[in-house]
Amino acid sequence: MVNTSDIKLIVCDVDNTIIPAGQPAISRRLKRAFDSAMAKGIHILVDTGRHYTFLQESLFEDLPLEFIGTINGACLVDRQGNVIEKHTMSLESMNRITEICEQNDIGLGFKFEDAVVTYANHMKFVDGYCKDDVRLRNAVINDDENRSHHLKYGLPIGVFIIGKSETIELYRDAVPEMAWAWSYKDGYDIYIKDTNKATAVEPVLKHYGITWDNVIAFGDAGNDTPFIRKAAVGVALGNAKDDVKQYADIVADDCAEDGAAKVLEDLGIA
Repeated sequence: MVNTSDIKLIVCDVDNTIIPAGQPAISRRLKRAFDSAMAKGIHILVDTGRHYTFLQESLFEDLPLEFIGTINGACLVDRQGNVIEKHTMSLESMNRITEICEQNDIGLGFKFEDAVVTYANHMKFVDGYCKDDVRLRNAVINDDENRSHHLKYGLPIGVFIIGKSETIELYRDAVPEMAWAWSYKDGYDIYIKDTNKATAVEPVLKHYGITWDNVIAFGDAGNDTPFIRKAAVGVALGNAKDDVKQYADIVADDCAEDGAAKVLEDLGIA
């Protein structure tokens, strides 16, 4: 095991890693652990699949968030949401995904640098992606009719779709540059194959003058495995699937049981 005194950066996914499903914020125990780590000069990087505008508001109250990895690592922003680095899909991929969703009654939300914007089946997307969260529902822009948002803000950085899984599965290989990943029932992330959550970490390491040997990383899902594998200490939460746990150095307790906080405490990082 790495000498934990070498740890200078904590990288962590959000949903079901540091914030349990259904909860609005990190626990007080984890807040104390993060505060203790930061008092030792250790930085914290949140690295999530969410768009900046969809981040839990509590994160900005509880953490400094100098940098934030968003949209599965394809967009690195600062605390104010200003884009530091982004990786966009091609126009051909955008158009093909739009065509597939329009023809198959699939709710389509593109993640642009400024907002989540629908290009097909707005209400189906909002109902499936935002559920009853009024703030998030209101944040989604409906551009189903004009499909012109990319002309002003550039091509999409990521995609989320809502539809019948058996239909979506038929198109997994339909857009060569994009990977399709199951997220939850009838919900899929689509992201550029050559970018991942580790992509957003690289410029942050350079900024702090450190390497992956100075990182401890926490995650629970398949899209977290790139930074779990590269980190000096990779931690999978107990609620993670086995295909994530196999790459971890440590398997923690579940997120709902403060697994991340316990690891930071046990390793003397907090």
